[in-house]
Amino acid sequence: MNILKKLPLIVSLSLSLTTYAQNFKVNQDLISTPLTDSTNFSLLNSRLGSRFSFSLLNEKQSMQTGSLGFDMDEQTGLLIGVYVNGKFYCFRTTKLPRNATYLKNQQLKFGPTSMLISGETPEGIKVDFTLISSFTPSKDLDDIENIKTQIFPGFYMQVNVTNQSAKSLSNCKLKIALAKTPVKGFNFMSLEPMKPDNTEQTVLFRDNASLNGKLALAAIKNPAKGTFNEEGFGGLFYEFNLAQNEQKDFTQIYATYHATTVIEDKRVNLPLKFYYTSYWKNINEVLQYAKDNFEQNINLTQKFEDNLMNSALTAQEKWVLALTFHTDLANTFFLLDENKLTRFYVSEGRFKHLSTVDVAHETEVSAIFCPWRLKLQLSQWTNYIARAELTITANPVQNKPAYQQGMTAAEYGPYLYHDVGDLPFVSETANYNYGPHMAVEENTSFVLLLYYYWKISHDDAFVKSMLGTVDVLLQSVANRDTNGNGIADKAYGWTTYDANEALKLSPDNTFLGAKQLSAYAVAAEMFRGLTNKEQAKTIDATKKGVVDGEGAGYKNIGIAVNNEFLRNKQARYFEKEANLILATLKKAQKKYGFIPVSLDESFPKWNQRSVVIGEGLFLPGLVGVKSPILNELATVLKKDYIQTYEESITDYGIKLTTQEGTTWFSKTIVADIVAQQWYGIKHSSAPYIYKWNKNSPYAYNDGLLKKDDVWIGYWYPRGISMLGYWILQNPIKN
Repeated sequence: MNILKKLPLIVSLSLSLTTYAQNFKVNQDLISTPLTDSTNFSLLNSRLGSRFSFSLLNEKQSMQTGSLGFDMDEQTGLLIGVYVNGKFYCFRTTKLPRNATYLKNQQLKFGPTSMLISGETPEGIKVDFTLISSFTPSKDLDDIENIKTQIFPGFYMQVNVTNQSAKSLSNCKLKIALAKTPVKGFNFMSLEPMKPDNTEQTVLFRDNASLNGKLALAAIKNPAKGTFNEEGFGGLFYEFNLAQNEQKDFTQIYATYHATTVIEDKRVNLPLKFYYTSYWKNINEVLQYAKDNFEQNINLTQKFEDNLMNSALTAQEKWVLALTFHTDLANTFFLLDENKLTRFYVSEGRFKHLSTVDVAHETEVSAIFCPWRLKLQLSQWTNYIARAELTITANPVQNKPAYQQGMTAAEYGPYLYHDVGDLPFVSETANYNYGPHMAVEENTSFVLLLYYYWKISHDDAFVKSMLGTVDVLLQSVANRDTNGNGIADKAYGWTTYDANEALKLSPDNTFLGAKQLSAYAVAAEMFRGLTNKEQAKTIDATKKGVVDGEGAGYKNIGIAVNNEFLRNKQARYFEKEANLILATLKKAQKKYGFIPVSLDESFPKWNQRSVVIGEGLFLPGLVGVKSPILNELATVLKKDYIQTYEESITDYGIKLTTQEGTTWFSKTIVADIVAQQWYGIKHSSAPYIYKWNKNSPYAYNDGLLKKDDVWIGYWYPRGISMLGYWILQNPIKN
């Protein structure tokens, strides 16, 4: 079933599908990773916006966990161990306990919301451990039940023990524990003495992110025998017998609750807390919610994951999609301030920049499952527009030197800052010397993201409210063309491709030109489609009960103004600009036989070819835009794409340009999707991404500067653009 035919139906469809069994099932056809001493692979496990992490680090035989995300979590061990015939076996998720042996043939499989580790004992006992990060689509912030499923700060843990031996086994024991000392609930400093023969079902641990914060491990569905604290481990234990071919299932919830400040908003001097604190007031409420809604959350998550993993994607595409979904979740902040104003930020991996517009251009493909996250970011970005040239003084509190803000805005027009701050602060912008000034790309990305939001949400009212901003931002872009060919050649700053000189800095940059054209075209569609055609109404503001209605000057105020003439005027202007760029690209192709990266022949390496020139077609293509001028742009770009692709192939990936070595996997994914959607040419970057990430200790790493020179952009969320491969198979219908 295609759950994306109409986005508003996502939730109802997810609830109406056949109910699954209570045990979550990870697709057995997914690629398996052996966990051995030579396996360096790590996997980020997190919750959407809640930042709660429980990540696998196989090379360290440990888990990273904490309530503030992978930036601030701590290393610990997770003990999943079974006693069989007097011997103790466990997974590699902890350092080997005394007198224990690792389970044999340990294998890892994972889907977008799950992590499955399996192993065996010499006696023929199979043990499966599944970690589930609940997820289901949600439409907007009023879709409370589905949002709760997405964001509650807890993981479900399932352990299945199966007797595959030739005889029955008795007196077996299962231990599930953390390499942490249990503590009392009422006092963070008090250790918890475990009484023998207790029947407690919950163990609390100290959360180092907060003085009084707690982590909780609790049994649900089937009770544990009790709790224990020995040899540095605290947790739950179960006793059981196993008949031949019998399976026993054990389920837990691992949860947290963080009620203090997560990020400081230095722009308005307000602390921001997790949004989930508006639903749950303490960890006990989180545990109760997780227990009460276990079946529903598991069923919804199973349906979501199956829709992605039971698709026609290749095995490597599914692996990369699952990996990047984990990475996206781990980089999200869903927050609110004391005035109940809601915020959503995406962190730029190890760089810790918050909600960069260029990263969001690809990352927010995932907003198809929760459009509200993109709406919140679009709203927030309008607070970070450069309108004048200013020098910001040094700020010792934030450890920031003086820097220039708003360069070129006064002359050419306003533009969006590159980001809205750096973790753990939200501020006017980051302290780059030059980097935030990406006027052309950021402005066009904003327009393309707004268009994408419009198509997946049908939120006409919000998009209408943004059209004045769209006009200002695109007029500013158009102003930066000073030689009359439509493509920006002055005050464009640089582009997101800051490891590639030609794509980064060249004037008359055809990548920017095609992106300008795409933004102009979709803006024109929004202007024409969201006009207010009704006649103006008037009110008499001097009447009783009308606020601020004193004086004759307030009489007969016009509201709901008919703006059809204005919107058509704006649409015609930007369509004219788009056609100018199209003519320029056609002329260049005729002159050179291909479209070079830059039309400025004085710029070094101007005549490189690039597979990413059509990036501006990415988001319009995903929502099935029907635009004659975009179709014509695609026809032009297709003419030399095949040869450009062939000249860009290396054994480590597809180079961004033919004369420079850099590849960024997230960007070549975008190029693949554009090629399939618009040129009818199918490529997949998944084999390269799998090759360079299958044994990486940094979860998702986004590329190489050249062969064997891995880029430092690990933990990078932008790779979730991989979701576009799946959307191509499950088209969004408007």
